[in-house]
Amino acid sequence: MKKYIIALFTPQNHYINEELVDVQKLHFFRVKLLESILLTVSFIGFMVGVFEWIGVLPEHNIYTPAVILHSLLNFIVYLRLKYSKKETFFFAMHICIFSALLILSIMSMALAYDAFRFIWFFLLVFASFILGGKWYGFVISMLVLIIIYIQYFVFTLQISPYALFTLTASLLTFNTFALFFLTVTKQDALTLQTHINQEVEKRKNKEEILQKIEEADILNLKNGYFWDSKRKILTHEQSPISLTQKEQLLLALLIDKKKQCVTFEEIQANIWQESYEEEISTQSVKLQITGLRKKLPKDSIKNVYGRGYIFHI
Repeated sequence: MKKYIIALFTPQNHYINEELVDVQKLHFFRVKLLESILLTVSFIGFMVGVFEWIGVLPEHNIYTPAVILHSLLNFIVYLRLKYSKKETFFFAMHICIFSALLILSIMSMALAYDAFRFIWFFLLVFASFILGGKWYGFVISMLVLIIIYIQYFVFTLQISPYALFTLTASLLTFNTFALFFLTVTKQDALTLQTHINQEVEKRKNKEEILQKIEEADILNLKNGYFWDSKRKILTHEQSPISLTQKEQLLLALLIDKKKQCVTFEEIQANIWQESYEEEISTQSVKLQITGLRKKLPKDSIKNVYGRGYIFHI
């Protein structure tokens, strides 16, 4: 039981999965939000005191000093949160929430003529969900209901049974919505992160494959075609493509001089090395080129009119 109480009042996990966002930015957002709430509460308490002093609001001998003290306390906590070098967020959050519970309890009993006083309880619960997470907000909601029911049955809270039922139903409905919404938000964030991790893993694997290809002197021609320059092997989608000896020599020559014009004479000298002294016709070169083109990606080999061919990757 002790560890659950400690976990509740020192919440480390927010309703947003902190693994999916920048933790420092998230903490900065929560601190700034709490600072704004503390300042707002301080200002409202100060204005209540001023309005009661000038007669705009009726003065109450219990609620008036309580709300002024509450305003002063929140302002002191705001200063500590803003300027203290220590980690004071959770301390400030608990002071803000529980002092608000106390002052709202006093208000609900003292200001019976304020028909809208219970709206503040909803704002307090909402702030609890935002600042402390879904289970922290749920516990504060239950405390609010316990306080109101104690006041109703023990101290004769001045509201009708139907108003009590409406308040209870509204607060429980709000909790159901908040818990469901925050749970679905977290699940959606986890699903998104899973897809991101899968995509990162795919890219990582692809980069590793490409690195291995570069290290193994394997050239990516395009459209799934690869050329192993060491073993003189052409593959497509990891399946080897059969090449004649002349086609191997021709492809190796074209790739070696890729993006450069390889002349008919160079092809004749490299492909027909043993019989180069004999007359090799241009037609023979064209036949070899035609056969090789059928085994390569489209438009890999382009003609240079009257001179030879250029290989494009």
